[in-house]
Amino acid sequence: MPERLILHLDMNAFFASVEQHANPRLRGKPVLVCGNRHSRTVVATASYEARAFGVKSGMPLQEALTLCPVAILVEGDPAKYADLFRQVARMMEHYSPVVEVFSIDEAFVDLTDTAERFGEGLTIAHALQSQVNTELGLSCSIGVGPNKLIAKLASSLKKPNGVVEIRPEDVLQVFKDLPIEELCGIGPAFQEALNAQGITTCGELAHVALTRLIAQFGCWAGTHLYRLARGIDDEPVVAAEDTPAAKSIGHLHTLAHDTSDPTLLRAVLLELSEKVGRRLRAEGAAGRTVTVTLRADDFTTSSRARTFTRFVDDGYDIYDAGCHILEELRRPPATRMLGICVSGLSYGPRQTWWLPEVIRQRRLLSACDRINDRFGEATVRRAALLGASEAGRHYQLKRDSPRALLATC
Repeated sequence: MPERLILHLDMNAFFASVEQHANPRLRGKPVLVCGNRHSRTVVATASYEARAFGVKSGMPLQEALTLCPVAILVEGDPAKYADLFRQVARMMEHYSPVVEVFSIDEAFVDLTDTAERFGEGLTIAHALQSQVNTELGLSCSIGVGPNKLIAKLASSLKKPNGVVEIRPEDVLQVFKDLPIEELCGIGPAFQEALNAQGITTCGELAHVALTRLIAQFGCWAGTHLYRLARGIDDEPVVAAEDTPAAKSIGHLHTLAHDTSDPTLLRAVLLELSEKVGRRLRAEGAAGRTVTVTLRADDFTTSSRARTFTRFVDDGYDIYDAGCHILEELRRPPATRMLGICVSGLSYGPRQTWWLPEVIRQRRLLSACDRINDRFGEATVRRAALLGASEAGRHYQLKRDSPRALLATC
């Protein structure tokens, strides 16, 4: 059986690089890609020029602007970034059909059975990087290793636009002085617990007995840490067609301002429900359990779920269920975040959808989805949401019955 050969591709400052490539005036400038600048947003991606000021992804926008007051703000366009990365994934599929998109800007490809057709791992990595640079005008870092853990680590060692291979025989030497937080799978909680014991590198962690790790962290977590410290990872690269179907679909929204206004909360809930319904229909799914989540201004979170007798994928039906749950939830004095999720999913058409009284509504939903697919999200939306200001994220319901009308924007 051939030795595994995995390649990991990671786009460099992806969102910011896309915007700089599209707009020459942004090149060489500190760019922050974020959400609506008038809301409580965070930095999705900072260009390398902005990172020189200490700005990091996930940082609150105001904190980032304090560090880098000359930054240029660009509101992100997730659909554009996703489309560009799909092009990158297709380039990777030239070398193997086993491509796993890990996030919107990184992916793995399993070259174990196909590498010999194209050369060694480094040869493939350089060819792929050159293609991304040339055809898309974007940079990426690529790591090659005997498993996903090592390949992902390798891609992070030389940024931007680097190519690194870690061979099996070099793993222990690379890990000897590697900070434990550099490994995918060791988060802040593990890091803090290990640092408290004087363990700061993978080499030090590798000297801790398995029995000790299990005694402290439990069987699964202890074994997980033991394997990570030795670069052991048997997790396969899972191609898209082999990915298990989603068990739930939901959306969360952080409000521009904390609020206790029930009308505002219902309006936000309606828009979120519409998004969930649209995603369910795109996946050919429907669910029976609806969960509503609230987060207070002090960050305490509460949620409640209800399971219904029928499956739903219509945004208004989800909203209607969510409103009942919202009434049952003990609402905080001020709400910071609201979310709704549908689970207990079933895939494929339902028998009840062919009832005469249901067919017309489903045709209407299908027509709206096709229009929005072609002309952009929310081209057609419920009239009740026409009062929603995308700039300020302020909402006002226009009617008592949001199902009543659909209108174009």
